[in-house]
Amino acid sequence: MADRNKANKAAERLAESTRDSYKVVLDHTVGLQERNVRFAQGVTDSYIKELRHQAEANRALTHEIVERAEGQRGAFQAVAEESLDAYMDFLYAPFSYYKEGLQVAGKAAR
Repeated sequence: MADRNKANKAAERLAESTRDSYKVVLDHTVGLQERNVRFAQGVTDSYIKELRHQAEANRALTHEIVERAEGQRGAFQAVAEESLDAYMDFLYAPFSYYKEGLQVAGKAAR
């Protein structure tokens, strides 16, 4: 019977030792998983933050390009209007000269 008690106690110690070993492995595994989850959340948060930053930068760039395009359109319109005015003045120059000649002739005839 004493051998049986010794065998039972040895079996209990073996079972406790095995249980403790599994608990250590399980605790370690749970800790690793928690760290992996925190790492994945950090990567995801960083990724989302970077995407937002890039989207904001792209929005600002687009706004800047649109403003510059509007400025260029205004400058082109001003150049076109000035060119048209100069061309019209060039076309009407002979008529203006002829009109002035008639006015001078009319004054001289009086």
